[in-house]
Amino acid sequence: MRRFLVLLCLLAGILGAAPPQAPTRWVTDGPGLLSPAVRAGLDRRLEAYQRGTGHQVLVWIGETTGGDPLEDWTVKAFAAWKVGRKGLDDGLVLFVLSADHKVRMEVGYGLEGQVPDVVAYRIIQESIIPALKAGDPDRAITAGVDRILKVAGGDAAAAKARRPPGGSFDFASLGLGTKIIIGILALAFLGLLVTHPSMAIYLLLDILTSGRGGGGGGGGGGGGFSGGGGSSGGGGASGSW
Repeated sequence: MRRFLVLLCLLAGILGAAPPQAPTRWVTDGPGLLSPAVRAGLDRRLEAYQRGTGHQVLVWIGETTGGDPLEDWTVKAFAAWKVGRKGLDDGLVLFVLSADHKVRMEVGYGLEGQVPDVVAYRIIQESIIPALKAGDPDRAITAGVDRILKVAGGDAAAAKARRPPGGSFDFASLGLGTKIIIGILALAFLGLLVTHPSMAIYLLLDILTSGRGGGGGGGGGGGGFSGGGGSSGGGGASGSW
């Protein structure tokens, strides 16, 4: 199931705009929404949290999805950045789009037990949106991170146990809309196979071999700090202000 979702995200990446460059720190603030002191403090805090628990929690602040649907865009970015550890998928990204006035919390499979959709929604609506509406992004993001870390905890073993087993995918249980999207992406892949066979084969081989080898937590700095995770399946919640 996890490889299947990654393949869907890669195919969606072919059809839509490429995700933004992978972050190199725990807090990315392109528009400068946060004050320097708050940004630096949150970055140090999230780094310490990852070193202590293994869970990777990121804050990514940008301006717009460029017209792409918010959830599609964040799932694509989450998968491309490989947030969380390989085999655990214990990552979470708080996305804030300042020009779109939208917030999205994308939650990896390994943290969905601690941060289910309803909890993510409450954090956004109760702690983040009111402060953003009041023009206080420092308070909004700080309060959001406070609650995220409180509910996420640090039990990596429990996070691993909550991940859906690899062989549990049931196509019949999917909704009609999801089946239609899968059908469209499957046709897109077939088209790619005809027009660019080498690229299609490369993508397939990349997916089939992605589960091999070890993985670990990420460090800070350099050209990104992927942990090898990235499977979220759309878990999380959204809001706007």
